[in-house]
Amino acid sequence: MLERVEPSKDGDLEYYPCRVLLVGGNVLDNVYAEPDEPYFKRWGVYPEEDPGKRSVLIDEVLEIESSPARLPAKIATRIYDAGESGMGFFIFTVVFADGQKVAYQSGNAVDFIPYPTGKGPQDVIHVIPHEGRNDPSLRNALNWYWCLYSGGE
Repeated sequence: MLERVEPSKDGDLEYYPCRVLLVGGNVLDNVYAEPDEPYFKRWGVYPEEDPGKRSVLIDEVLEIESSPARLPAKIATRIYDAGESGMGFFIFTVVFADGQKVAYQSGNAVDFIPYPTGKGPQDVIHVIPHEGRNDPSLRNALNWYWCLYSGGE
């Protein structure tokens, strides 16, 4: 199922922004499904051992698909390629097909944003990394979960 999700890329790490259906019937729109070894190599600690992170066990996942709250992979990759806007955070402005611009701030992962009403990934045409710091309507990116699986490098 994960092969249907186009990853964004942060250096040598690929992020798979997913919507998952869990065993109990809950649906989570903001989940990074990741192979465990590259994740640990980058972050140095598993998410369930880090009080600042939330996680979902792969054994609880029934279905995986691309998240409707994700940025398009090429847009997120462009943000990662531009590097952090400050220590441990990114600021970026998303440009939509109708000309609307929305500024966002995020921690070290940028793929999940609250879209304006009526808009989604298909409406994103461009991103301006590091722009929007002083925008009075600066929005926070969405919180997310990590879901690691054995998958090697």
